[in-house]
Amino acid sequence: MSDIYTNILGIIVLLSMLSLAFLVYHSQRGNNLLELLMSVILLISNIGYYFFATAQTADTAFIANALAYIAGIFLPFVVMLKLVDFSKSKIPDWFVFIMAFFNIVLYLFVLVSERFTFYYAEAVFDPGPPANLITTPGPFYYVRFIILGVEMALSIFFTVLTYTGRRKASFRTMILFVGMMFLVFVVYITELIIQLRYELLPFFYLGCGIMLNYSSTRMSLYDVTLSVQEKMEEVNNYAYMVFDRNFNFVGCNNAAYKFFPELVNATIDTRLNAENYALKSILKWMHDTSMYADRDDLTKKYIKDDVVINDRNPEERKHLNTELSFIHFGNGRRVEGYLVELVDDTAQHNRIEQLSFKGERLQREADKQAKKLKSLQSSTILGMASMIESRDNSTGGHINRTSACCALFVERLRTLPGFNKSMNFWDSVINSAPLHDLGKIAVSDAILKKKSGLESWEYDEMKTHAAKGADIVSKVLADVDDKEFVRVATNIAHYHHEKYDGSGYPEHLSGERIPFEARIMALVDVFDALVSKRYYKKPMSYDEAFTIIFEEKGSHFDPELAMIFIAMKEDIIELYESFKGTDYARDES
Repeated sequence: MSDIYTNILGIIVLLSMLSLAFLVYHSQRGNNLLELLMSVILLISNIGYYFFATAQTADTAFIANALAYIAGIFLPFVVMLKLVDFSKSKIPDWFVFIMAFFNIVLYLFVLVSERFTFYYAEAVFDPGPPANLITTPGPFYYVRFIILGVEMALSIFFTVLTYTGRRKASFRTMILFVGMMFLVFVVYITELIIQLRYELLPFFYLGCGIMLNYSSTRMSLYDVTLSVQEKMEEVNNYAYMVFDRNFNFVGCNNAAYKFFPELVNATIDTRLNAENYALKSILKWMHDTSMYADRDDLTKKYIKDDVVINDRNPEERKHLNTELSFIHFGNGRRVEGYLVELVDDTAQHNRIEQLSFKGERLQREADKQAKKLKSLQSSTILGMASMIESRDNSTGGHINRTSACCALFVERLRTLPGFNKSMNFWDSVINSAPLHDLGKIAVSDAILKKKSGLESWEYDEMKTHAAKGADIVSKVLADVDDKEFVRVATNIAHYHHEKYDGSGYPEHLSGERIPFEARIMALVDVFDALVSKRYYKKPMSYDEAFTIIFEEKGSHFDPELAMIFIAMKEDIIELYESFKGTDYARDES
């Protein structure tokens, strides 16, 4: 049995080596150094277990035991760092240093456990087979569990943040690493309790190595920067040159050779002796720009310019879009180098010059036609909205008030950082607001105009107005060229009754699965319903309405949007008060 066990351990060591070789090969695709470190740790531990099982002397057993302990001490620490890095989280450098220090000290105590009693109070060699150490825990033996507890707690914490959406990372990948660490811990505790003669951890360490091979292929997908970099290299439209702080040439990408063939013979770490006039001009621009940027403390930014080469000769003239970035290392402000990005925009400039007169005429004609279409589109929207109000006597000026409130809300959102939306998107939300209840056209008058409470089946039919409205909007606007407007209008009609926790209708969508524009409309629509009179309720005060919106953020409403809406309280109240004395005033009776 002992020979079979040691042979199996030998196979595990071989497979661990193959696993590491796979990761090293895969690292050419940008594999993370921490994954390679984990694989090396697992291999060393499995080698330690093999030599421990075959040890003939106490000295050999203690050395092999120390090798086997590497994964038990350092693997949880490296897994914690991996999860922090993968989830794009931050932990203080001093904390990482302290944790690393304690792990290293703890491992040093394991290394000298034969001579000192810090880790083992007593250790007796049993030659087996297989070989074994009969140990009595020392004081630092239990410190290991405290450190492990901190590392596991942090790993679980960042995994939970990923699960709740507060970190943009793959929860499936995160849970793989946490599960790996937890399973190894359970196996280790089981071995301590049962006192097994044969070690189980090498088998699980091999499984961890295989899991690393799987996760490394997934990690490459999640590295968007790497994928974009490869795509840019493939497209090869951008030239990059790198220089050190003394303007010595450091390197460039393949596209730069097409711009300036003389770079092929350039010597690394030396000044470029440019013969090409264009390259000379670029180097002079870079030098002059870096000088004033350093003087004006602009080195934390990048500087763009359009550089014209051979401006006096139209046939040889070149227009280059040039960008200079400053390379910093560490936390210091000192510039360590420069990155120059070049894009040849000559063809575009020439086309613009050739078509300038014709282009101006065509642009004026296009603007004229666009204004006509915009006017027709607006008339169509307002006409359809009027049809809704003419049938739904309970809403009064609801459509007009919500449209004005939506416009006020959107104008605030478009000024805030963090909402990366086009100007056309924001305009589309404002222009689509009057159509949010268009589906009520398809609801029978008996239900739509009923003054008493609705039966459950009647309420179910009323709820169909969302899906029906989306269908009507998409058909009515099918020939509109502005497809973003059609999409936004359809989404608002379809999903403005969805709730952030998934309890809304018609699709029971939740969170960010609800289109952003529909989450905007939900706030505006509900607020107006709260402060307006309905046959089944009295109007609420503004304060009561804003209190309800605050209480239901995260359940009914997008929490971030709800807080912005609440912050606009004074402006919204002022808007509603301006409706007094008009046909759009809310009924407060």
